[in-house]
Amino acid sequence: MSEAAAPGQEYFPWRAVCGMAALVLTLAVMALAQSNHVEDDPVANQVLSGGAFGYGDNAGRQVIVPVETGLARGMKGFRKAVAVPGRVVDLAYAGVQRGGEADRLSPASFRDTAGAVFAASEPVGPGGDVLVATEEFLAGRRVLAVTPLEDRECPGRLRDTLAERAGRPVAWCRDVGKVEGGGVLTLARFVPRGREELVTLAYADADGAIFLDYPGNADPGGTWRVDDGGEFPVEGYRPLFAFRTGAGLELAVRWSGTEGEAMNLYRQEGRTFVPFVAASWYHPDE
Repeated sequence: MSEAAAPGQEYFPWRAVCGMAALVLTLAVMALAQSNHVEDDPVANQVLSGGAFGYGDNAGRQVIVPVETGLARGMKGFRKAVAVPGRVVDLAYAGVQRGGEADRLSPASFRDTAGAVFAASEPVGPGGDVLVATEEFLAGRRVLAVTPLEDRECPGRLRDTLAERAGRPVAWCRDVGKVEGGGVLTLARFVPRGREELVTLAYADADGAIFLDYPGNADPGGTWRVDDGGEFPVEGYRPLFAFRTGAGLELAVRWSGTEGEAMNLYRQEGRTFVPFVAASWYHPDE
């Protein structure tokens, strides 16, 4: 049985109230998370921490963060984008995009992708990867540029340090990026132990080294990414930019594979990097 409003009494839109309450709760949680930065779930930290991964359209003048509508509505306070290799661009919130039937999240399907859309004050680069952030998020961080390095063997001393830490010989070791301020990023693959594989990313500077491990198990379908053929896909692995904070270093990385993109912001805890903010944009094989 439905209830009718009494004469002279306005009908109260309960669904709208419930929707508003849910939105207020979402925004309250976002404010709390942004102030504390203590979320342990890197996927939950997307948006809630004050930072979220996105990418530009083909012209690089618009940016989308592919998140669900509730979170997208709460991103009006996100006014900055950090673009490769460490450039900060002003943004203006343009609203929520409902999206369409895109089966692949990419600049080519920008108009068919659901999420929060922003206008960039200057091009971020065609299809460029960015971290969209609040001013509060960036206030405690100094942006550091990362310059790619190619075909450079890592120093012998670091190679020995990596081998000692892993407890196994190094199969190959190469520098992949230089961080503003003097630090160098190095990838090393170790000799397998049966089916157990290990690749480590190391950041080394005058103060020592910080490590991020990528363990894997040899599998015909892919060891680290789908259809990688048992080889770590170095060509698809790119450090994007970094932040220096009071707690240490943070590093943003894009890892491309057959199934899509994995975006991660890692933060330093002691001498290791741990996941902080993460997003994945999967797509079917082309």
